[in-house]
Amino acid sequence: MSSSIPCKECDERWMKFALALSEKSQGFSSENPNVGCVVVDSNGELCGSGFTQPGGRPHAETEALKDAGKNARGGTMYVTLEPCSHYGQTPPCTKAIILADIKRVVIAILDPDKRVNGAGIKQLKQAGLEVEVGLMKEDAIKYIPSFLARNGFSINGKNLIKKKRPYISVKVAHSLDGFVSKGIGVGGKISNQVSAAFTHDLRSRVDATLISYQTAKIDNPLLNARINGLDYPTKRIVLDKNLALDKLSNLVKTSDIHPLVIVTKDKPKGKHWIHDKILNNQIRLLVMGKNYNLEAIFIALLEQGFGHILVEPGPRLLKSLFSEKLVDEFFEIISKKKLIKGYSIGISEKAVDFTPPTSFVLVKQFNLANDIIKFWKV
Repeated sequence: MSSSIPCKECDERWMKFALALSEKSQGFSSENPNVGCVVVDSNGELCGSGFTQPGGRPHAETEALKDAGKNARGGTMYVTLEPCSHYGQTPPCTKAIILADIKRVVIAILDPDKRVNGAGIKQLKQAGLEVEVGLMKEDAIKYIPSFLARNGFSINGKNLIKKKRPYISVKVAHSLDGFVSKGIGVGGKISNQVSAAFTHDLRSRVDATLISYQTAKIDNPLLNARINGLDYPTKRIVLDKNLALDKLSNLVKTSDIHPLVIVTKDKPKGKHWIHDKILNNQIRLLVMGKNYNLEAIFIALLEQGFGHILVEPGPRLLKSLFSEKLVDEFFEIISKKKLIKGYSIGISEKAVDFTPPTSFVLVKQFNLANDIIKFWKV
């Protein structure tokens, strides 16, 4: 690599590569974080790269070191999250890094997991390695919201703060004049096929996709990530206060392949059809009792391991999510077609010019075929 390029510019270039690699396993790394790792040899040339494998193992660092082989000696490692320092189902990555004779390690963010949280950096420094932390931190945290939430942290500006609920993404599609359907209680697609593929991609990157019972009843969706070549189960969640979901619904019929969690208020009565499904581990039931409210539900789902949830709400659920300030990011899919009449995102039969609450900032806008995609964040 040319010596005329500043070291900082080199570091940022390789960290960007590591971040792109981390995105490859987003949604597929189970309880482990999706991490990207790049190894550059002593001459500044790429010699190894890797990312967390499906299921969470092997880790990104060991994958990159295996790829680099002996060329890693005296080189630099760029990794999006602090390497683990404890024994679990695999040996610590810090040990592998030290044995590979890496000279320098550049880390985007510290691992909030109590078993690590600085211990990995300490081990590397004690072994004589040069360690730098914080490069492109703000970019790195965008790729692991589930892991951060499950370890009690979230993003607030440039800092990590303690948090007790999942990271919530919301996706809504509506016509140019603000209608989500052709009428109250009427289903049907608003967005085009390209935008639908975009939605499936969003579903593949989260721990679960959540809808209300009303949406399940009207649309009878599969709610899975249908992507060619993707052979990975999609977890679905339904808010069903009165446990009224039809046993012949697509959600129930596919629960042997794609896990289904039903959130309800009370335990089912003795003859309810759901007992057989629970017995066969096809459906998990989350009974909230007197705590059947959105905030309590999200806290309970976090305790169940759901750190990043995509909500695809109807207008009423969307209004509740916004009013209770439970949304972290919002994907708005706008069809350029006008319906003229129907049921609007404003919970009425009148056309509306919709925008999210003023606390949201539009950070990205692009087109997918004839649809407009707006990406908002708090």
